Amino acid sequence: MEQVIRVKYIKEGPIKYISHLNLVQVFTRTLRRANIPVLISLGFNPRFRISFGPPLALGISSTSEYFDIRLKKEMKIEELTEKLNQELPLGLKIICAKIILSSTDSLVKSIDQSTYIITMKLNTQSDNLKNEIRESIENYLDLKEIWIDKKGKKGIKKINIRPSILNLKIVEIDTPNRNLMLKLDIKMGNDGNLNPNYAIKAWLSRYNYSFDIVEISRVGMFIADKEVMKN
Repeated sequence: MEQVIRVKYIKEGPIKYISHLNLVQVFTRTLRRANIPVLISLGFNPRFRISFGPPLALGISSTSEYFDIRLKKEMKIEELTEKLNQELPLGLKIICAKIILSSTDSLVKSIDQSTYIITMKLNTQSDNLKNEIRESIENYLDLKEIWIDKKGKKGIKKINIRPSILNLKIVEIDTPNRNLMLKLDIKMGNDGNLNPNYAIKAWLSRYNYSFDIVEISRVGMFIADKEVMKN
């Protein structure tokens, strides 16, 4: 009997710099090596029946990535997880998995929000840094429009990213060591998914802060305010 399994995995370390297309190829090879009984599509270009969640921008790590896989026959979750983790390269790891109905909407269609943690280093001194940053974030979120230049295949075009920014707030600020950690919530959907770099760099440029972005990590994806899958 066919079975559909939803899988949650992490992507970190150097492998965060491979493209989504290459990531799909990595998982395809891993499934073959692990002898997972994946259903194969029909037609002139047969492919494994595996579908991924919204792509992760290059250079961003994640503790909350997903794919759905359709199997030819039933398989225990524990066995699937163990076999995949034995074959996956360093930086990719299955965290958990669960059986879902075959009629469940695809991840790309159903995921409507993602959360990122941005770690930054401050290059300038300020005696009132925390209050200044908090005020600037409030002003940023009060804006009706935030226009940026985005480079695409047809050249550079201006886009308003404000509708995609749901929230931005301070998680932690270490003034003596000049470290800042922010939480960014972004709307996702059919209109495209905003690269968090654009949102953060737009905030930095507007308020003339001198920060280096140390790391950006996707820490959650949600469907109607509920996390897709908990560990």
